[in-house]
Amino acid sequence: MIIGLWNSRAPTPGTSRSVDRLEITLSHFALAGVAFAGLIFFYGSIYSVHHDLAGGVLTARLAVTLGSSFEDFSSYFPPAERAWFSLAVWFSQLTRLSLPIAVVIMTATAVLFSAGLGYQIRRETAGASVVFLIAPAAIFIVLPIVFKNVFGLREHLVMLGIWPYLVLRISDPDGKLIAGRTRIIVGLWLGATLLMKYLYSVIVLLVELVDAAIKRRPLLLFRIENLISGAIVAIYLLVWLVLDPAQREAIGVIVNAIDANLTDQTTNLQQAAISMSLAAFFVAIAFVFKVPARQTLIGLAVVSGTVIAAWIQSRWYSHHLFPVTAAYVAWLWIVHRDVKAIWLVGIAVVLLRPIGGELLSTTPYQKGVTELDQAMEAAGFSVEGKRVGVLIMNPSPVSQYLAANGAWRWNASVNNSYVAAELEPFDTPENAALVPPPLTFEEPGREILHDEFLRLWEDMPPDALILDQTTSWPLRHVIVDWTHVFSNDPRFNALLAQYRPVLEHKGEYVRFRYYVRKD
Repeated sequence: MIIGLWNSRAPTPGTSRSVDRLEITLSHFALAGVAFAGLIFFYGSIYSVHHDLAGGVLTARLAVTLGSSFEDFSSYFPPAERAWFSLAVWFSQLTRLSLPIAVVIMTATAVLFSAGLGYQIRRETAGASVVFLIAPAAIFIVLPIVFKNVFGLREHLVMLGIWPYLVLRISDPDGKLIAGRTRIIVGLWLGATLLMKYLYSVIVLLVELVDAAIKRRPLLLFRIENLISGAIVAIYLLVWLVLDPAQREAIGVIVNAIDANLTDQTTNLQQAAISMSLAAFFVAIAFVFKVPARQTLIGLAVVSGTVIAAWIQSRWYSHHLFPVTAAYVAWLWIVHRDVKAIWLVGIAVVLLRPIGGELLSTTPYQKGVTELDQAMEAAGFSVEGKRVGVLIMNPSPVSQYLAANGAWRWNASVNNSYVAAELEPFDTPENAALVPPPLTFEEPGREILHDEFLRLWEDMPPDALILDQTTSWPLRHVIVDWTHVFSNDPRFNALLAQYRPVLEHKGEYVRFRYYVRKD
C-alpha cells in the first residue's frame, strides 16, 4: 500500500504553488520534529550508538583537543571522517549535548535532506505524494537501527547520498524534467557523501555505464551531476593520497594491520555469491513480468556495486552488508509498479530474515554497555572529563561508554587490529586452552601503530586506563590479556607502573580492569 502511495499524484490541478510549498514545508517540519525527538529519546534513554560511531567521534574529540599535534600520534584519520566527526564535536560543545546525541542529530539531518531531495525530484517528475518523503526517511532511520545499529556509520551516509541520485536516474530517464540547479545539488550531495567511503563510487559507475549502454548514448556519462560528484571524489583522492606519500604509507600500515579481519579468497567469493543470490530471483521476476530492461539492469547495477565494494574490502561485517540490503530495498521500489503485490511481499519477507538476525545479534552489545556503566557506577567511579587510555578488541562497549559519559578516549585509534594480526598465527583450535605468547613486533607497520599510543601516553599521561577483555574478535580461540601480551615491552611496563588497579569486573557481557594514577 505504501509503495503504491509513493507514486500517487500530488494535489489536483488548480492548487496554487504557494499552497503546495506550504504543505511541503509543514510536512518537512513535522517529519523533522518527529525524527529528532524520537532519535534523541531513543539514543538518549534506550540504545547506545554503534561502537564504531562512538569511536569516530572520540577520535575526533582527541584531534580537536590536540590540534596540529594530533598528527604526531596518529598516522591515519581520513580527512572526510575527521571533518564530519569534528563537526559533531563542535556541535556538542556548542549545544552541550553529549557526543553520541550530537552525531545522531547530524545524521538525522542528513537523512531528512536526502529524503527531501528525493521527494522533490519525484514530485516534479511523477507527482509523488508526501508519503514519498515520509517512507524513505522512515526506512533510512529504522533500517540501519535494526540492522545491528549501523545508524550514522559511513556506509549509512553513503546510502543517503546515493538515494536522491537513484531517484533522479529512475524518475527522469531522458534528463529533460529536472532543472540543472537540482542536478547540481544532487551531484554535490552525492560527491560529499561518497567521500566517507569512496569505494561505493563503483555503484554510480555501474549505473551510468548501464544507462549509457541501454540508450547507446555514451555522452550521458558526462551529465552534470556525474561530473560534479566525480570531480569531488577525484580531487579528494588527489589531495589526500596522490599528493601526500605519507598518507599512502599510512594506508599501507592500516591494511597490513587488519590482516586478521580479512576473509580469505575462497570465503570472500562465497560471501559475494551469497549476497548476489537474491539478484537472480529479481532478474527471474523481471523476466516473468516483463519489467523494462533499463529498470532491471539499474537495480542489478546498484546491488552489484555494493557487493563489489564489500568484496574489495574482503570484510562482510554488518556495516558492509547493510548497503547490500539497502540496495535490494531500492531495487524493490524500482520494479514495484511492474510486479504483482504478492511477489513484492514475498521478496520483502526474504529481506526481513537477515534484518531480523542482525537485530537479535545487537542485544549482547547493548547489554554490555549497560553492564559496564552499572559496574562503574556501583564502584563509585566516574570518567566524566577524564583522559582515559583504553586497550580494547572490538566490538567493545568501552567507546560507547566513554562517549556517553563525557570522557576523552586517550588513544588516536583502537588497538585491536595490529594485535589481532600479530596473534593470528597462534589463533588455532589446538591453542584454545593456551596463553598466547607476549608480542615482539617484527612488522614495521604494526610497530608504528604500537608506538603511537605509547608516545601519547608518555607525553600526556591519561588520568585512567581501561583494559578490556570483553572480546578478542576477530581472534576466535585465544583471549587477549593486555598486561601479558605487552609484558615484553619495557615502555608499556613503565607506563603501567604509574597506575594501580581499582576495579576488576567479570560479568556476563563485560570483563575489564580499571586503573587510576598512583599520584
